[in-house]
Amino acid sequence: MSPVPVPAAVLRAATRQARISLVRKYTSAAGITTVAVSLVLLVVLWLLRDIDLGSAAVGLGGYVVTGFLAFGVVSAAVIGVAGELQTERDDGTLLRAKAVPHGMTGHLVAKVLQAPVDALIPVLPAVLGAALFLPGTTPRDVGGWLLLLLVLLLGVVAMLPWGAVLGSVFRSMLGLVWAMIALYAYAAVSGLFYPVAGWPVWLQWIAQAGPLYWIGAAVRAVALPDSAAAVEIGGEFRLGVALAVLAGWAVVGLLLAPVLLRRVVRRQSGSTVQAARERVLATGF
Repeated sequence: MSPVPVPAAVLRAATRQARISLVRKYTSAAGITTVAVSLVLLVVLWLLRDIDLGSAAVGLGGYVVTGFLAFGVVSAAVIGVAGELQTERDDGTLLRAKAVPHGMTGHLVAKVLQAPVDALIPVLPAVLGAALFLPGTTPRDVGGWLLLLLVLLLGVVAMLPWGAVLGSVFRSMLGLVWAMIALYAYAAVSGLFYPVAGWPVWLQWIAQAGPLYWIGAAVRAVALPDSAAAVEIGGEFRLGVALAVLAGWAVVGLLLAPVLLRRVVRRQSGSTVQAARERVLATGF
């Protein structure tokens, strides 16, 4: 049986919803603060510009900016989406979408359209600043920039379903907070911000077991010069392997996330939303 195409009206509504959500977010104090953090990072990059990382002959600032880029993908696609789904489940947004024809489809399409922009906007000032003030930390030509964009979009596609999975599995904001803490801890040992070739072999295998390592490795492979591969595992950039691994995580997540989301939507009712509101009033989360 062939899949049912999404009606054009639903796509237009989803595009409009994504645009409104992005404008509202990045004209608020929280959204402006998110972008300001990227500007602060420029100062850090400038201070690190003369520090080389071993035999890579690349300034430490290059690893900071590529790690910031990679973590921006993880933050927008996993933490952002999971938190939004949790909030929307509690405030009745999913229940209202459920009551509208094609409402859930349009809502999820809007999330898919919004996530890549959410991943790119906060890091854009840092990337442009690094291109201007720290040569050698960003792609050198148009093809490199396009490849970097492709890597970032693939990273979003790979991680977005897992954000939906987290938002579906955890039924309270407290549980989601613990899941996010675990994600931050794993990011710290995953090689997202720096190469892990000098670590014990068993820790290298732990880092490579998840998608975070491969997002960081793919971004470094595209953005940094060839000499930076000296401190990678095996002494080389494995861009093809990284892209294949991210594609695999994307496929698994896209198969799993819709099943869990349908379960969440089926369980949504007026009583569950009311119970969530009473819980928030009583506990604050």
